[in-house]
Amino acid sequence: MARTSLPDRPAPGWPAEEFSSAVLPGGLEAWVWRRRGLTNRYAALGARFGAMDARFEAGGENREVPDGTAHFLEHMAFETGQGNALGLFSRLGVRANAFTSPTATVYHFSATDNFWPALRRLVPLVAVSRLTPRGVEDEKRVIAQEIRMYEDSPGSRVHESLLEALYHEHPVRRRVTGTLESIAAITPETLLACHRAFYRPAALAFVAAGDLDPGRVFDVLSREVERSAPAGDPGEVRRILPPEPPLPARPSVEVRMPVQRPRFLVGFKDPALPASDGARALRREVVMDLVVEVVFGRTSPVFGELYRDGLVDAGFSAHYASGPGFGHVAAGGLTVDPARASQGLLEGISRQRQKGIRGAELERKRRKAAGRFASLFDSLEGLATLFLTARLRGLDILEYPAVLRAVTVEEVDAALRDVLTPDQAVVSAVVPADPQGGRS
Repeated sequence: MARTSLPDRPAPGWPAEEFSSAVLPGGLEAWVWRRRGLTNRYAALGARFGAMDARFEAGGENREVPDGTAHFLEHMAFETGQGNALGLFSRLGVRANAFTSPTATVYHFSATDNFWPALRRLVPLVAVSRLTPRGVEDEKRVIAQEIRMYEDSPGSRVHESLLEALYHEHPVRRRVTGTLESIAAITPETLLACHRAFYRPAALAFVAAGDLDPGRVFDVLSREVERSAPAGDPGEVRRILPPEPPLPARPSVEVRMPVQRPRFLVGFKDPALPASDGARALRREVVMDLVVEVVFGRTSPVFGELYRDGLVDAGFSAHYASGPGFGHVAAGGLTVDPARASQGLLEGISRQRQKGIRGAELERKRRKAAGRFASLFDSLEGLATLFLTARLRGLDILEYPAVLRAVTVEEVDAALRDVLTPDQAVVSAVVPADPQGGRS
């Protein structure tokens, strides 16, 4: 079984002989990060199919699927003829799970013993469809309970509302779990079509980490792929994204819930849509992460003033998120007064924009980011998962140190001025329900 090597580009401190890659049968891209002496071992298999993939072209045919389809397919993968796969992994002494994001679905496990039997289970878990009409109907009830749980979560509601206000049409505004109405419309035929399009080997990517022989990993994977992969080729699969205006859909949104403390998020839509080229997209992420650290970090005037005035607590956080056709900053947390907190945040940003970003300040944040990246090498599962999810988006995190060094203060300052502006801002808040218990 022939394998084609991929270019090896080790990160600092990551010896080249400890990092191996190959293209396996069917076009499956696979990587092994060998960490000698560790007892824990980790493996993950990911599909380029996430919550935002509501419209796509497969084999020349356009399809539109209900919200929550990728998440539903994740659930169905664990239903086997021998029972739920989580139980089967558990009996091996292996911790297994999966998650769905806007851009991908990832199945993973961690083991000290029985790594090889677990690996042989992982491939057919993903590659083989076991959909039945009864199984789909049963799973709808399970997912409906999960949806209701998220609907009762203030953190989920404030974030979902933010995305719905930031974006007019882009499918990142769609909920990962879907809605009660959308999952009711999901059929076995819909799930099977998505499985054929996105769960074939060429659309998957694999990573393993631990004290593992790369050759043995690739051989086991190759045999399982040849045994499990469906016959036929669905042809080229392409995401279909609607045009998205550069400005947000609306400036504010408020949800009333039975909460004791309000919660707020201020979002800023990135008008520079992330490039389809992986190198440029990674550079934009690095630039925006530095902007977020300068403006919202624990030593920033914005956070300091909000914290001093009692408008935020230590749970305040900020991040930049991006993917095909979308990018935004979100900052916020619990507060006593969403209106005052969001206004104070916007005023603090305005003062930072007038001041600009200085070289010495950026260098401190650059060193902090470099240290944070280096610390990832202490987390077997964390780094391997980050590596895989980045590869599924066409990004190469091994290039992160070089990109971080190359980013200029002018780039970061320009991004601050272009993105963190009143025109790009949206305020999302969850506030206590009225005395009669009403909701928005």
